[in-house]
Amino acid sequence: MAPSLYYTLPGDFTVYAGVGVSLQYYTLSAMKTDAYDSTTKAGLVLSTGFATSLFERTLLIAECTYSLSELSHKYFQTASYIIKAGYQFAIHKPEYYVAKEKEKTAMLEKQIVEYFKAGKDHVKAKDHMRALDCFNQVLSLKPDHKEALHYVDAISQAKEQYDAARAYIKNNKDYDALPLLAASSQYIADAEKTYKYMQHKHKQDIPELLKKAVDSFNNKNYDDCIATLNIVLLIDPENTVAKGYMVQSKRIKETIKKLQ
Repeated sequence: MAPSLYYTLPGDFTVYAGVGVSLQYYTLSAMKTDAYDSTTKAGLVLSTGFATSLFERTLLIAECTYSLSELSHKYFQTASYIIKAGYQFAIHKPEYYVAKEKEKTAMLEKQIVEYFKAGKDHVKAKDHMRALDCFNQVLSLKPDHKEALHYVDAISQAKEQYDAARAYIKNNKDYDALPLLAASSQYIADAEKTYKYMQHKHKQDIPELLKKAVDSFNNKNYDDCIATLNIVLLIDPENTVAKGYMVQSKRIKETIKKLQ
């Protein structure tokens, strides 16, 4: 008898090990006579093994057992290697398994909801790494979860945009970095901080940029006007002058397109 500890691994593998006491019965016979004697001895037994399901109900067990006992001041050691295969029979009614499957599904859905909610909370906090981890957990449980897929794609794109923005800033191309910072700041806290810093840094550039935009507008160069106004609005989204010229430039461009 050897009580064992069992541990279940991923992939439907179970390993176990135990230690206990064995009772062994010995019979001793004298050669060329009918005399014999018998005795029962206790000993130490160690066992270990693993079990796994090969198919739906087929069970495979591999086990190693070592036993040690003493008889007439001598120690007897025995090692056994056993491989067993068996068939698992249902011991419950079908309703039991249906209920268990529903319970399993409910637990799975609960986990999905919890991970998704945690992910959205991290999105609100703009903790993109933790949010990404939560949404990936959702996808590990339900690979076709549309909202989680959307967030994973959006956050991954934001990371790429922020990396590109930092590269532009490093090369003194702040204006090129502004739209990327604006986009990535929705999910990344550091991107939001950098964006606010850039807005503050370049606020003094607005008068010169507006003059450049108005000159382009008066020269009927509406594409350059719109490009410059976009920079102004990235620095100051509420700039009314830039908004006004933007509306006019787009209307004129649309009218020209219709007349062509």
